[in-house]
Amino acid sequence: MELHHVRYFVAVIDNGSISAAASALGVAQPSISQALRTLERELHIRLFHRVGRGMVATSAGHALIGPARKILRDIAVAEGTVRDAEGDFRGRLEIRSHPAVSSGTLPQLVAEFLRRNPKVTVEIGVMHDESTVAGLIHNAVCEIVVTHLPLDQSIDATESNRVLDVFELGAQEFWIAYPPGADFPDHDPLPWAELDTPLVATPRGALAADEITRMLPPAQAARRPAAILENREARLAFALAGVGAALIERSMAGVARAGGAHTRAFTPPLTLPYGLVFDRNNLSPAAAAFVDLARDQVAKESCSATARNASAAGES
Repeated sequence: MELHHVRYFVAVIDNGSISAAASALGVAQPSISQALRTLERELHIRLFHRVGRGMVATSAGHALIGPARKILRDIAVAEGTVRDAEGDFRGRLEIRSHPAVSSGTLPQLVAEFLRRNPKVTVEIGVMHDESTVAGLIHNAVCEIVVTHLPLDQSIDATESNRVLDVFELGAQEFWIAYPPGADFPDHDPLPWAELDTPLVATPRGALAADEITRMLPPAQAARRPAAILENREARLAFALAGVGAALIERSMAGVARAGGAHTRAFTPPLTLPYGLVFDRNNLSPAAAAFVDLARDQVAKESCSATARNASAAGES
């Protein structure tokens, strides 16, 4: 089995067709087609069904995805282990992040990481479904996932499904944004029991959506949503357009107000922790450095917060 055969196989899986894989890799389509035929011949199995212009993995192809990604991940780890002549890490760090937690702490961590490791390429992909987190790590799609917590993972003692490591970065607080020109309550924060307005909603199933639904008073929960968005990142845009009020992360409040919305906090507050998920036994040097950086940054912020609280207490 040639390494480039494995790389081409994974590229077709990720891109859905030979043409898209060729474009992503910058190689000719016949090269990928020939590599797949050679791989199937060597393994004595059919790896793909051709559906229209796309390629769909067979059951055997699905079985090969995890091991193939592991091969590529091991190669990347091996390449990243050796520092260059200047003592710098090279290679690639692959992260998947839920869109809701992709602002704030994560960009700051990546910026500091790149200042310290300028020769490492950081790739951040989108992860919408929190139920896929463990699979992304175990199948070597990425090394680190940034997502809401707690992580729902089955406790399994086997090597392939061992419990993953979790490090909490912080917590998000949810506020409400009322459309420009809409009626909104005078008092802030707003008791949940007094929430009474058409909402731009997102489908249940994600941690944030489920927690918000749990906090809604019965009358509000029974109210028909103004709209249901599969793309939760569009909530604020729909609120600003006047479709309905939207539950947003506190970090988005300034943008909401700049767009003409009226924002209110809730009492009691609704906060949802988020953090890094990874397998500490299978981290590349670059990924391990990123996790260490996150631990250091959170520890510094905690010490700073403690000092500020102590100072405030002294002044009072």
